[in-house]
Amino acid sequence: MNTQESTMHSMQDQTTQGAPQPTTNDAELKKCQLHVQELQKQADECKEKVLRVSADFENFRRRMDKERAQWLQTAQGEVLDNVLDVVSDVERALTELRKKEQMHDQAVWLSGFELIQKSLHKLLQQYDVQEITQIKTFDPQLHEALLHVKSPEHQSGDVISVMEKGFMFKGNVLRPAKVSVAE
Repeated sequence: MNTQESTMHSMQDQTTQGAPQPTTNDAELKKCQLHVQELQKQADECKEKVLRVSADFENFRRRMDKERAQWLQTAQGEVLDNVLDVVSDVERALTELRKKEQMHDQAVWLSGFELIQKSLHKLLQQYDVQEITQIKTFDPQLHEALLHVKSPEHQSGDVISVMEKGFMFKGNVLRPAKVSVAE
């Protein structure tokens, strides 16, 4: 048998056997395809994890920014609350000096205190500290009642007098106004 006959004979064997039999290359190809699918699944899972961690980190960053702003506002409020004590002391001293007869030296002192008072109020305005101006009717959110007084001229719950001014800082009560209230 020559080579031509042998080639034809092997071709006839293949055609008589029907569909080509899977070879080791086909099995390896299927195995590789399954491996690729598994790797794709793992890659998708990793991508999902990265997106979740990224979103968690972004939420954490926003929360920390918000907390940092709150901490800063709290710290500023504490410092400003201490300044308010000085403001109140200066105002009380000015009130007492204005009541008394003034000598020339006292007038100089009085003008000095008034300058200090103006500077302190300017500082408070700079930091958005505002005086509580709603003082007609008692509000426990804004006022602290130090005295309850019977007063025929006022209705029950009306603020009769402000004993110490109250202040707001960025929309929150920094120090309530200390008041006397009609019974």
